[in-house]
Amino acid sequence: MKKKVLVTGASRGIGRAIACKFLQEGYIVYGTFHESEDRINELVSEYGSENMKKLGPYNFKKVDDSYKLVKDVAGIEFDSIILNAGTFSENDDFVNFDLDEFNEVMNCNFYSQLIIATSLQSYIKNGGNIVLMSSNDAYSGAFGSMSYSISKSAVVSLMKCLCVNFGRRHIRVNSISPGAINTDMNTPEQEFEAPLWTPIERIAQPYEVANVVYFLSSSESSFINGENITIDGGYGNVSILLKDEIERARKIVGYDWLNERMHSLTEGDKVYCLDTVPDYGWIDNPLEETYVNEHLHALERGVEVYRVIMTSKEKKESVLQNEFIRKTLSESKKAKYIGIIKEEDVKKYNKNDYFKIGKGFEIFILKDGTKQLFIDSYSDENSMGYVIENEMMIDSLIEVFENIYKNIENKKIGTYE
Repeated sequence: MKKKVLVTGASRGIGRAIACKFLQEGYIVYGTFHESEDRINELVSEYGSENMKKLGPYNFKKVDDSYKLVKDVAGIEFDSIILNAGTFSENDDFVNFDLDEFNEVMNCNFYSQLIIATSLQSYIKNGGNIVLMSSNDAYSGAFGSMSYSISKSAVVSLMKCLCVNFGRRHIRVNSISPGAINTDMNTPEQEFEAPLWTPIERIAQPYEVANVVYFLSSSESSFINGENITIDGGYGNVSILLKDEIERARKIVGYDWLNERMHSLTEGDKVYCLDTVPDYGWIDNPLEETYVNEHLHALERGVEVYRVIMTSKEKKESVLQNEFIRKTLSESKKAKYIGIIKEEDVKKYNKNDYFKIGKGFEIFILKDGTKQLFIDSYSDENSMGYVIENEMMIDSLIEVFENIYKNIENKKIGTYE
């Protein structure tokens, strides 16, 4: 027999993605709508009226409509209930507080979940589950839209109360707190500014939330109960103050910066360059040719260049046969040193230094004493790594380079020709 799930707010956004996920997994979905009947009719047409049961319209800003839904589905035994329907008010702020508008948001976002979950308790199967919809806005004080933040915070508390009360029937209750999601509820700030503060630099798609909801409703999460799961790509972990602080000390740069920096060097300046050959394969990047040429031009201008390329036995041949590397080796006669060294020797003779190399680094030491450090952390051509001017860190990596170079000179670290 097919399992049954109730999804409120199933016609749009996250709710629609949730409904689709459960339909694809073979559930019978009872989905509510308010104004978007044509959108929910699309699901009925796609999945069939025997699988997609349309309920509504309900306006959960009115408490009576929550009770109306309860009456309409009473008698249906649900395996899962997903209370997703919500609303948002941009006009509910501290200065222009409107209690009526505040209450409408509370009715939809909080009271609808409270009423439906408690009123349908007799129609949830033992061993079933409930997922409530909160938001990462629940964690912060709102400058505007106070009703949204307060209602979503209340949902988390409701989830915990339901968890302890439904537990005796082995009904699990959890909540989720999405961050910026690509739906029609998005504000411009969410769509365009949230990626700037989110560690993975984007907003989520509705299906990514739906996948978590389905997981919480499945046997795969059979011992997850009373938890609120945040889905925001790490946004909630970012301190604006600390991010600004570190970005004053380091700057993300790409090939343009590296080429300009090398191009600006003149006689008496010095460069330490320690490259590795990681999986992303910088040696296969066509933009590397430009950078190799800048190295060669710097040598012609009298810049003191030390370049070490560290590689493993497994990658030796691909490095030695690479046209950029061959050109660099053959045309770098004026370099103080350039060579390809054995990674296993560095691990053996410079054990402590090896773990500080990472994906590689370059140190620029100007004749006036100025020092800059480039740490390789390749993401793409516009984000090759970051520049640091912290002298303590620079001096530490100069020591790493000089320790390795010393063992190259005394033949402890072998080279590939």
